[in-house]
Amino acid sequence: MSDCKKIYFASDIHLGARFHADSLAVEKKFVRWLDSIKSSAQAIYLLGDIFDYWFEYKYVVPRGYTRFLGKLAELSDSGIEIHLFIGNHDIWMFDYLPQEIGAIIHREPLTVDLLGKRFFLGHGDEVDNRSRSFQFLRKIFHNKICQRLYGSMHPRWTFGLAYGFSHSSRKAGLKRPENQVGIDESSEYLASFAKEYLKTNPDINFFIFGHRHVMYDLMLSKSSRLLITGDWIQFFSYIEWDGEEMRLEEFEG
Repeated sequence: MSDCKKIYFASDIHLGARFHADSLAVEKKFVRWLDSIKSSAQAIYLLGDIFDYWFEYKYVVPRGYTRFLGKLAELSDSGIEIHLFIGNHDIWMFDYLPQEIGAIIHREPLTVDLLGKRFFLGHGDEVDNRSRSFQFLRKIFHNKICQRLYGSMHPRWTFGLAYGFSHSSRKAGLKRPENQVGIDESSEYLASFAKEYLKTNPDINFFIFGHRHVMYDLMLSKSSRLLITGDWIQFFSYIEWDGEEMRLEEFEG
């Protein structure tokens, strides 16, 4: 790889979601973005909720996403690292994507050095302690016994249940004022988490999260910065890092 290679971050595409006016159009647009960065990308970090719902059975995976998965396979085959973080919608990634396209799956937040700076990366739900009910559900969804019990149900029932729940929760979420005008530092739990984390880990230069469906960029200190990636529902946004500049952008293609 040459020195000009860049690192890209995106999240919350929610492929297959019923709340997209045209889900296939969103997939095609995201593939165009992937195609537009393939000549400059060293690695691509997809920070969760890439799929609106994903559950792998032993011999069955969700229908669709052929353009997206084909593009990821092409990029991976060309030597670009593909990192997939599980979100709260696509928790149930197991071995299919690593085997088929060479993706690296992350189930927990990751601290990693990228082009000379230290990053703390995650979907964002991992550090969300605001709601006990959310944390309770998260523990159930991540529990291996519960996953096996859920996987014993016929996909006809599980897929319909999951998509229905996702549709109702996202419709409510998009109506929140914070998703239209941005978020305030004093009330943003990811900012609070990052500031607290820095007290014991002052070497983190960048915190990058998804999950919140907002584009957000905050200097935490002279050497540390928090960014939230936005989404591919309202903003079609991504983050680009070239080793010197960090940019939060919207894709117009």
